[in-house]
Amino acid sequence: MVWLFGLQLNELFYFCFMENEELKTRIGSLGDTELIELLKLRDSYQPEAVDFAIQEALRRQIIQSEADLQSAGFQPEHRYQKSIFPHLNPDNQFQKVFNSFMRILYLTAVAPLVFGVLNLLDGDHRGALLLLGLGLLWVGLSVRLQKQKNPQIPVVLLVLFLLGLTRVFFTQINFAALQIMDFVVFGIAFLLFIYVLVYLRVLLMRRTSGGSTSD
Repeated sequence: MVWLFGLQLNELFYFCFMENEELKTRIGSLGDTELIELLKLRDSYQPEAVDFAIQEALRRQIIQSEADLQSAGFQPEHRYQKSIFPHLNPDNQFQKVFNSFMRILYLTAVAPLVFGVLNLLDGDHRGALLLLGLGLLWVGLSVRLQKQKNPQIPVVLLVLFLLGLTRVFFTQINFAALQIMDFVVFGIAFLLFIYVLVYLRVLLMRRTSGGSTSD
């Protein structure tokens, strides 16, 4: 990116003060990569420089027509403000993060299934049925999310998570036996998991809207 900024500033300075013939010669001496970068940043240059650059690109068959400049390859790279939900540009980077989140979701399904079995052993068949059903529904929705990448599914998972957590907290947890650090650990884990679900939805919304999914 340093090279790109250097190219823009230097070329912009020269192109502003060159005569047309000198400008045309200068643009003709650019390499293909430099010419493409100039076209990407065409809004920063004077119209004459852009016109010569387009003519040169057509001559070299870098583009077949001016309409090609509207394609993604000739659009300036987006810059994003820092966010707690970072943008992911490359598709493989998105897929790696998405797969990591999916593993977290599948592991989360273990909790309601385990507590459901414990309820069953304690004779609480109603509670066991609720938690086992919740765990199986969680797995089913996670599988569907992995296949369809529907941004609405994380919202449903968030609701299920809160319902399941409420059930476990009021039926399985002995608050009198908990220490302050236990509450701190639970709180951090809770916030991290909420973050995962919200970030997952944000990523899928960006992907669905056609936006880039790195700072």
